[in-house]
Amino acid sequence: MHSDTPLLIMADIPETYCLHDLILTGQASKIIKLIQPVHQDHDRLHAVIGGMEFILTQHSAEVMHRDFLTEDMQSIFYDRSETALSSIGISLSDHIKPAQQNATINRAMLQLAKYVGQSVEAASVIWRPAALQIGFNYFVGATDHYVVGGPFPVLAQIAISETSEGNFQTSGLSYFADQEIKIGAPSGYAPNEVVKRLVRVAHEIATNGKINEIMVIEGFVEGEKLSIMPDTNCKIVDVAIIPYEPRQLQ
Repeated sequence: MHSDTPLLIMADIPETYCLHDLILTGQASKIIKLIQPVHQDHDRLHAVIGGMEFILTQHSAEVMHRDFLTEDMQSIFYDRSETALSSIGISLSDHIKPAQQNATINRAMLQLAKYVGQSVEAASVIWRPAALQIGFNYFVGATDHYVVGGPFPVLAQIAISETSEGNFQTSGLSYFADQEIKIGAPSGYAPNEVVKRLVRVAHEIATNGKINEIMVIEGFVEGEKLSIMPDTNCKIVDVAIIPYEPRQLQ
């Protein structure tokens, strides 16, 4: 089912190609086991990495255009090509799907996507929960860093957009924590400085789970605070940047 396919590897795949032609070499062949389904389905393949099973599916350029690509999709480190690209989708198997927010499962899926993408000379990766299309080279770098214990790859899995009021908000964080972020800033803060603070809170939520209570944490500079306030249903947290204001001497 398309709705169960969070990740798509975009590549210029020949029409004659089928998933059973997929060959993994080097390190990939040592850590990933490919299993053909009992029924000979040439558009479907099972992959096991770290004891976790994922499902690979093949989608033509026509299906991609009809069912997956949307006008509101953001691109990061990727210029959309006029060439119609096919894709290989990655889905979680039924026994790990309930734990989709788990960091170990997420790392395994991204690592699998990296190796499969390299085998088909991928151009980009689409992360559907955030409607985000990421250049493949950036995706590989972020994945490699994450897999060895680096930070959660916020920019590769969470979309950030600016509202009409000049604030910023996330999309796709709910895949991991059932929660999104909105952040505003006082005048004098450049947009990139506001986004840095949003990324920090997004990393915290994606790594440690949703925030259920009001809290105030240290900001990026001395004296600065970040006020974090979840709404009634804890579906959205509003973050306010509180700049340092030295006391005036009387």
